[in-house]
Amino acid sequence: MTRTLKIEAVVLKKKSLLNKDYLVTFFSKEEGKIKVFAKGAKKITSRRISHIQTGNLIEAVIHKKDDRFYLQETKLISGFSKIKNDKKKLANLYYLLFIIDRLLAENQKDFSVYRLLIKFMIDLSKSPPFSRNTMNRFIKNLLIDLGYIDQSRDDQNLQSTLEEIINEKLPSFVI
Repeated sequence: MTRTLKIEAVVLKKKSLLNKDYLVTFFSKEEGKIKVFAKGAKKITSRRISHIQTGNLIEAVIHKKDDRFYLQETKLISGFSKIKNDKKKLANLYYLLFIIDRLLAENQKDFSVYRLLIKFMIDLSKSPPFSRNTMNRFIKNLLIDLGYIDQSRDDQNLQSTLEEIINEKLPSFVI
């Protein structure tokens, strides 16, 4: 079965494949976390290559054939340049995208987590000072939303809780 979908998504990560292709992980409002093949995206003439940078918010037209998604068109909604021009903010964004990629199951819609991520990215791009407390608050809200912890949990051991959940050591956190 084939169908074409229009989605709004955050680019979580991008992996280079053979030839001129990428495998891009999107977190979309409509489909949740999905992996999409971007055929020919490495070509110098591809307009999509700049849109599928990690941390971008895009609108995409994807084609679903069998159980695979293929990227057709993209339109940049926001590149979050205020984040990407600040090394500390960019490190925080990558840290967060790493966590979201590890926590979310593929093909599971989660609109509340999507909204939480977009709000975080907008707040991160606006605020000059960004603190560990802000990040911890977001991570706590994320874990509550996903059902891993409850509201009464303190913020002290969030990193070790996350590492237990994803069964992997987290990258170093920069503030």
